[in-house]
Amino acid sequence: MSRSPFRFRRPRLGAAAGVIAASAAVGGSAAAQAAPVVLPHAAGQQALAVRIDPGGVTARACPAAAACAPDGGKVLAVPSEVAPLLGGARVVPVTLADGKRLAKIEAPAGGKPAGAGAPEGAGGSWVMLLAAPLAGKGTEPLVLWSGWTGVATGEHGEGRSDAVVVEPLGGSGSRVLVGQLRDDVTLCGRPALVGASEVDPRTMTLLKGASFQNLSAEERRAAGKVVAERRDADAAAAAFRLLRPTAASSAVGKRFAEIADGDPKTAWSEGKAGAGRGEFVSFSSADEVGITGLGLRIKPPDGVEGGAAPRTLFVATPDRLFQVSLPEDAWLKESAGYEVKLPEEIKASCIAVVLDDAYAPAGAGGRGAPAAPEVRVTIAEVTARTAFDGQGPAALVGALAGGGERSRAAAALLARGGPDAVEAAIAGYDRLDPAGRQLARGVIDTASCAVQIPFLTARLASGAASAAQLAPGAGSAGRASGLASAAPGRAARAAPPEPDPELHHARDRIRRCGRAAAPALAEIVKSGAAAARVAAARELALVAPAEAIPALLDALAGARGAARRELRAALALAARSERAASVVEEEVQIERLRARPEDAQLDLLRALGPALGRVKGGGAAFQALASAGGAPFERRYLLQAPAAALARAGEAPAEAYLRASLRKDGDAHVRLRAAEVAADVPSLAQDLLAAASDPDARVREAAIVALARAAAAGAKLPAGAADALAARLTSDPWTFIRGGAALAIGAMPATPAGDRALVGALADGSPEVRRHALDGLGAHRATAHIEAVRDRAEDKEEDVEVRARAILALGAMCDASSVDLWTRLALRAKAPIGEHDQRLGSAALAALGSVHPADLPARLKPLLDKDTPHGLREAARAALSAAPQCRRR
Repeated sequence: MSRSPFRFRRPRLGAAAGVIAASAAVGGSAAAQAAPVVLPHAAGQQALAVRIDPGGVTARACPAAAACAPDGGKVLAVPSEVAPLLGGARVVPVTLADGKRLAKIEAPAGGKPAGAGAPEGAGGSWVMLLAAPLAGKGTEPLVLWSGWTGVATGEHGEGRSDAVVVEPLGGSGSRVLVGQLRDDVTLCGRPALVGASEVDPRTMTLLKGASFQNLSAEERRAAGKVVAERRDADAAAAAFRLLRPTAASSAVGKRFAEIADGDPKTAWSEGKAGAGRGEFVSFSSADEVGITGLGLRIKPPDGVEGGAAPRTLFVATPDRLFQVSLPEDAWLKESAGYEVKLPEEIKASCIAVVLDDAYAPAGAGGRGAPAAPEVRVTIAEVTARTAFDGQGPAALVGALAGGGERSRAAAALLARGGPDAVEAAIAGYDRLDPAGRQLARGVIDTASCAVQIPFLTARLASGAASAAQLAPGAGSAGRASGLASAAPGRAARAAPPEPDPELHHARDRIRRCGRAAAPALAEIVKSGAAAARVAAARELALVAPAEAIPALLDALAGARGAARRELRAALALAARSERAASVVEEEVQIERLRARPEDAQLDLLRALGPALGRVKGGGAAFQALASAGGAPFERRYLLQAPAAALARAGEAPAEAYLRASLRKDGDAHVRLRAAEVAADVPSLAQDLLAAASDPDARVREAAIVALARAAAAGAKLPAGAADALAARLTSDPWTFIRGGAALAIGAMPATPAGDRALVGALADGSPEVRRHALDGLGAHRATAHIEAVRDRAEDKEEDVEVRARAILALGAMCDASSVDLWTRLALRAKAPIGEHDQRLGSAALAALGSVHPADLPARLKPLLDKDTPHGLREAARAALSAAPQCRRR
């Protein structure tokens, strides 16, 4: 196949193949171009002499009787980036259809980078079309066109470049055309010259509206030959239009989509003068669907002004080409239709119809001869014939079952079938098997959100109910399935259910539709089954938080147990969205809030979490609930977290409420909850310190843990905090409180009294307390008590975790005297006798990394061998790469 003159991203061919290559031979080498090129005079045209000079092109027109040379001619300037390329430029003489001539000057960029003679990214050629004027029209050389060819501009997929094509016309000269190659207008991947202008030999000017056959002569010769058969009676209309027009080389009124709109009264007419040879329309198709033929209707009932019928046309796919002949002038046959039976079934995502010869009226002319401008070759309708012709939407939906090749073809047709196809897919969905349902979902996805949402929310509800039934522990069946695979004598745990593709698809598409799904989701939240309400609540909070707030508050009024917790979580998700801020402010207004049940009021304040302090009216809403009569336990307990959020925002009444709860509430559970949430309220540190001596052990624990959190966060604790916590550490009867006190003291800045209390705790009977005490001494780097810590590390009778914590504390204290001990423990972990060797070895490695003695690589070298367990080897490498925490002496 001959080469195309087009420089294009897709390696396909055009009709001018070989012309540029042949012309290059006429031009000769770059060295030969120093000699002038003379185009002798022709009938009605002067002679032209052209020479390529270093600074530009010199050209001179000469009367017919005179010898012609460029000397003394006009110097035609070229762009600055072109001048360095003129050394490689060539002049190609071209003879036009009536014998007139022009010179095509081409300067290839040669791949030169920007700044070296070519525009940035250029890989094409700079071209000038130059001609002598017609006889009697002066002596000024005519520059018909100049510019870069083969240099694409624009974004990927929208790129376009100029092209100059010389098309031979047999023995009668050539046509010269200038047009564009566009990424978005191709002949199913073949480059296509569009927007072409042609050099008119009569005027030696560029005339717009030229047609051009983009299919190469070689490809046309190899095309399969088909003769269309006339159809006197209308064929049964296809249920779906497979072909969708995507681009056209030209179209009267830009109405190229009317060639496949299903209406024979509308039509596509090419928009170029003459017989329209080479004009085309490209269609998208579905490569899952086999096309056995085409139905053609040429003339619309009302005709077209200047209309004409094609005599031959081509049907092109990306890799196939068929030539179709119409046996008669269809423009003379009113309402005639034609059937094109292809020699084999084709499957392609792109199909193009390309005009060739036409039954043009007298005066229309042919190639190389101007045609009557009013001639418009026309096709009213093109329809693909498939194995599914005659089948309606319901039948195609039934064919989806099984998911095989035929099913995928049916799905591709349905996806192009519009509302009727979607309606049929929804109606038949439940009767399909899983493979068919998957294909049906793809069809339904082509519809608008307004059509999809009822289907999607129904699937969400049913999928959530099914998932709830299959969840581990959801019922006896679920429990039995988990027990069936359990080994005898061992407790069984049911495997989690497989993800439901329908449920996943419904959630994904609902989120894409966004707020449009809110009314349907809100209805499920209001009246759906428990599992469906929870699933819909979550999606509603995501896609439409403002609409979710009132719907979820209404739903919470009657919910209980796990469903209520899930609805409250969805409310929290929605309430914290900025999109719901105005709705939240409306809901916390006193009158609106009091109109709801008390548990819904509490849920709203709790759902706002830390954001409550930023909500206008949040403090007043809290006060309304806190001051309401009765103050039952549940309300007092649940108001502690909102009170803390408001106290952090500076709401004095909320702070006072929380302080009173912590110090005075008669229920220990309320005091415990107040202590838990007060950790982040610095002004309550003194009250937490008092609560550390609460009569209830769990309240004391919560207060001590809160103090530890506050200290770790950098809060300044009140005077006497260390003494109070030391007293708890020393004398509290509960182990978990003594351990918490040790943690709190360790989180506080070091004090002599605090460190003494931690050292005293090393004799505590609980290993847990001793561990926390060692952690605190390490955090304080209490080197004054290093001997006591070392005793714990070296005591072989001590709990192994206590010894490990002691080693880590010594590392924090930079105890260089323990380096040898740590080394022995680390090396022993390579071949451990038990778990204690492994734990002590890992602690020793961490301590060595902190102290980082100068000879650490030598000490740990044995642990880097291949026979060292992987985890230990990596721990050794981490110790070697750790930043030293101690100053070397």
